[in-house]
Amino acid sequence: MGTNPQRSKGFRFAFLAFLVWLAWSGNARLNAQTTYTSTPGKTSIFANYDPNATAPKAPIPNPTPSTSILPFLPAAPMDQYLAQKAAIAKYSQSNFSLPSGVEVSPAPRAPTIPPPIVSAPTFSWQGTQDTGYQPPSPDIAVGPNDVLMVVNSNIAQFTKSGTLVKSTALQDWFSNVLATTCPSGCLLFDPWIVYDQLHGRFLFLAGATPTGVQNRTVSFLLLSVSNGATYAGGWKNWAMNSSLDGTVVTQHWGDSWRLGFDDEAIYLSGNMFNVSVILQYAKIRVLKKSDLYNPATTTLPFQEIGSATTILQNADCTVADSLIPIRLRGKPTATAAALFVNALGSKVGPACPSGFQPPATGNYLTVWKIADPLAATLTMTRTTVTGLMPYSVPAPAPELGTGATLDSGDTRVLKAIYRSGFLYTARDTGYTDQATTVTYDVIDTSTMLLASQARLVNTNAFYPAFDVPATTPLGTQFATANLTTGTTTSATGALTYPGLSNNLKVGEGFFDVSFGGVNRWGDYFGGAVDPVSGGLWTSGEYALTPAAGGYGQWSTWAGYYPWLTIQAFTDVPSSSPYSDYINVLSSWQVTLGCSPALFCPTNTVTRDQMAALIIRSMLGNTFTFTSTPYYTDVPASSSFFPYIQKLTDLGITHGCTATTYCPSAAVNRQDAAVLLVRGKLESLFGDTFTYPTTPFFTDVPASLPQFPYVQKMYELGLTAGCSTTQFCPNDTLTRQQVSVFLTRAFLN
Repeated sequence: MGTNPQRSKGFRFAFLAFLVWLAWSGNARLNAQTTYTSTPGKTSIFANYDPNATAPKAPIPNPTPSTSILPFLPAAPMDQYLAQKAAIAKYSQSNFSLPSGVEVSPAPRAPTIPPPIVSAPTFSWQGTQDTGYQPPSPDIAVGPNDVLMVVNSNIAQFTKSGTLVKSTALQDWFSNVLATTCPSGCLLFDPWIVYDQLHGRFLFLAGATPTGVQNRTVSFLLLSVSNGATYAGGWKNWAMNSSLDGTVVTQHWGDSWRLGFDDEAIYLSGNMFNVSVILQYAKIRVLKKSDLYNPATTTLPFQEIGSATTILQNADCTVADSLIPIRLRGKPTATAAALFVNALGSKVGPACPSGFQPPATGNYLTVWKIADPLAATLTMTRTTVTGLMPYSVPAPAPELGTGATLDSGDTRVLKAIYRSGFLYTARDTGYTDQATTVTYDVIDTSTMLLASQARLVNTNAFYPAFDVPATTPLGTQFATANLTTGTTTSATGALTYPGLSNNLKVGEGFFDVSFGGVNRWGDYFGGAVDPVSGGLWTSGEYALTPAAGGYGQWSTWAGYYPWLTIQAFTDVPSSSPYSDYINVLSSWQVTLGCSPALFCPTNTVTRDQMAALIIRSMLGNTFTFTSTPYYTDVPASSSFFPYIQKLTDLGITHGCTATTYCPSAAVNRQDAAVLLVRGKLESLFGDTFTYPTTPFFTDVPASLPQFPYVQKMYELGLTAGCSTTQFCPNDTLTRQQVSVFLTRAFLN
């Protein structure tokens, strides 16, 4: 579908006025500072945590269920925010004459391309229950074996069949660092959880402020890092004072902290408020993975950008707020992918002239990039991406059976994914013809131009559950899959109870805890790519039948959507267990097959072919390499020369002897384990990574030199062995087997 040409005159006028203002040649705001540098900080507050042990109780108990409503803190002053909400609410619709759908601009060139995931979950289940706060703000992360869900009060471990294994209160999970940071008790909120598929770690973030403090002047960031790729393998908890600007003590406290990562660093970003709960500025903290993932680290350093004296600003001079860091999916990048993105600003910045008022609508996103996240002093630049449909805050969502509405938040970006040069975002938005909806953007980071934009139409949609599987074609709109969001609209366009779209979960009743007003519904929902199977897991909130007296109740729900692929080779039918992995490798041009139509799935992989497959999976076909040959049996004239050279440059291989590579020799499974694990971990850990010491396979003893690599390969979910008890280390590797290893290692 193309863009809807219908726009109100008032909306068009506001947008045109904004463009005229932005283009004014005498506007000093266009010359505002666009480069920012960092200041250092550190913390030494940490403790190890065993999730299977009985945790000590936190200094204070959890709040009474259903009585603690967490406020939504917009970046705009509250009166301005409420006025914007009231303005867009005039265009709110309870029913639509057409079924809900997706509107993509520009229209897809190849409409026959199937969506990257199936349209209905293969299974779903009731998720974790929040035991104290409203809203829950559910998030989800998925590792090789575990599904972890978090809400504002607890973290829960599930199996991949949806069976609850364990649930732990956030207060108890972090009790070993709360005793130092909040001896009289802390309020914990805004939990985010991700699985870093690049290096096999879970990352769990929560904000914290002392309880019983009327005027908050301090806040903390609690960051928990798993020791490996499993929930049960132990964690390390860190506590950071987020009220410090580097090492400078401020009277500001943080809210809406977000978590992202690339192959080099972990990125935290949040909004800083004063004691009067008025936004002051946004800040970013950068942690090196080499520090955070090192079990010996006792003092955790970080670099910080944005402070009370160096305020990040958009090109229109407004204060940049709610910067969200990307999560890197797919192959690691040859250059840093340290990107952040935010929507239009709503607070006057220091560069604004007297009398300036931030526009209520905008047509831009701001993308920030850190040049080298490992540098001693970080440098960050700003780019404005324009050409978006002019948007504003979304209207409150109407719901069936009551005049009470659901708060749909503001315009901030809610999720950002980076995959192979493209930045994908999802955000709540309001338009005069679609007052409560979700918009998806795709930005080409090589040009910083908008590649496409999509929005949900004929629906009241909010809080997208979002991620980008490897089955998404490069740079295309993933929104054509009609992603899961919160909704109060049925597929027919009729008003219904608050639930989850995309065939996930219908609401069971209306939700009202304010008795006729606007009700807090969330800050975000969860979405995560499965690192093993490649499909998409989502989680969100839905309304239960109201309690006695009409008091609103809610629960959470989660589901799994398998990926969809197109058959690439005639000798790999869809019935093959390897077909999806082979099709994904083909779509990313990691392999062209053994002939134009054939893959030759059972053929043996040779060492030169393995080099090409690994480097293409990691870097594509554009990379630099040492031109002087490392090996006497791999001349520069060989078509495999660039790949073998690069494999050696990266420390992934050292040849079969000191001077030869043995390019035509077959690769066996144990040697493949070495190459694949080094490909994932060499840049961060070298050969000193941690791994489970109890053997997974009876035919791979601890005395074998390849033992650590096979153990790590299994822990990361790259292999399940050749049977339940054996790895078959000396078997030669086939092309269909390596397709599974490569997709799981570098593309999911």
